[in-house]
Amino acid sequence: MYAEGTAVSSALARLFGSANGGEALPLSGIRERASKELSQFASLVRSELAPLGIAIPPAISFVSCNHCALTLENEHPQREAILGWLEGNDRIAKYFKEVEVLFELVRAAENAGDVFPEDSCFHVGLTSAGPVAYFDSHRCGE
Repeated sequence: MYAEGTAVSSALARLFGSANGGEALPLSGIRERASKELSQFASLVRSELAPLGIAIPPAISFVSCNHCALTLENEHPQREAILGWLEGNDRIAKYFKEVEVLFELVRAAENAGDVFPEDSCFHVGLTSAGPVAYFDSHRCGE
């Protein structure tokens, strides 16, 4: 168990860098990386939707939960076209999951010891003011 924890810490330190050459991983580094990846995710989505004639605004809101696949959360005027683009788009789904994991690390570090509800889902909103990411409860299909 200890070796596994050490390996995970080492991998995270390689990914984010370590604080002052020590073993502690700075939360600010994880936050910065999460924010950067969120912005890159938003840029990728915009670049893939533009050829389909889909622009922001209006906002586009994605959600992913443990018990349901990545989907569009809001009622967008071009909802069906966005869902068609999203269906089977493994590149977007994987990138979304990478962003989610980074924000999950931030949430866990900021709330050490807290147990999060099972219906907690990860949301990414793409707005004209920029992307936003947050956790909230959600029921698939609602």
